[in-house]
Amino acid sequence: MKYIPKVVVNSLYDIDFTTLYEEGFRFIISDLDNTLASYKEEVPSFELINKIKEIKELGFKFYLVSNNKSQRIETFTNMLNADGFLAKAEKPRTFKMEKFLEHENIDVCKLIGIGDQLVTDILGFNRLNAYSILVKTIDKKTQKWYTKINRLREIIIIKRIKKENLEIGSKIEKL
Repeated sequence: MKYIPKVVVNSLYDIDFTTLYEEGFRFIISDLDNTLASYKEEVPSFELINKIKEIKELGFKFYLVSNNKSQRIETFTNMLNADGFLAKAEKPRTFKMEKFLEHENIDVCKLIGIGDQLVTDILGFNRLNAYSILVKTIDKKTQKWYTKINRLREIIIIKRIKKENLEIGSKIEKL
């Protein structure tokens, strides 16, 4: 099932990036909104800036890929010293992401995708054949109306995931 992430964790800070680097991963594409920061945060936290710096010091290239508008993504990209960004990505569609990966010379076999939504992020990353990681949504109260609709769809999807992979489905359900 294309909605099943490889890993489920509470946050970016719970991901073992050292091990992933040792396993050969070199690139990270991450969603921004409610994955790294809530919608109400206009700039990244000091903690997030330091975490991305730490990830990059391991040797990773770090990119933001979001369905949001350019201005917000660009602000975070600059302040996080990310290697690039793709705004209006239209996840879970992959056309724009594929062009972006090609432009940035990103080997999908060495790619990690991080996001907080099964319906957009995980499905999109899995369609790319990236190593997908689902994180807990930072602040559900700040979600957009269309995200709330996706969350209703996720309830059904999680039930299907549990039938296929009880362990992952249970982890997702607890987020």
